Amino acid sequence: MAKNSLVHVSSVSEMESKTTQYISQGYIVANRNSDSVILTKKKQFSILMAIIGFFLAVFPLIIYIIIYMFQSDKMVEIRVSQTGA
Repeated sequence: MAKNSLVHVSSVSEMESKTTQYISQGYIVANRNSDSVILTKKKQFSILMAIIGFFLAVFPLIIYIIIYMFQSDKMVEIRVSQTGA
């Protein structure tokens, strides 16, 4: 669902100016008449954010698994000394 916002302007020239500002931000004119303009902007998938998320979530897990694989079990043996030393 699209997030809608309404911008009020006082003149046609101000409407044209605002339209130009939104177009420079990546919006596309969907409908235009003498006293209103409807602009849309499609959502975009960010490959950079996907890569960062992958490394922040998966990469540390892979490192932990590798460290875990190279660790050995630990054992402690406690004996009671008969000499009392």
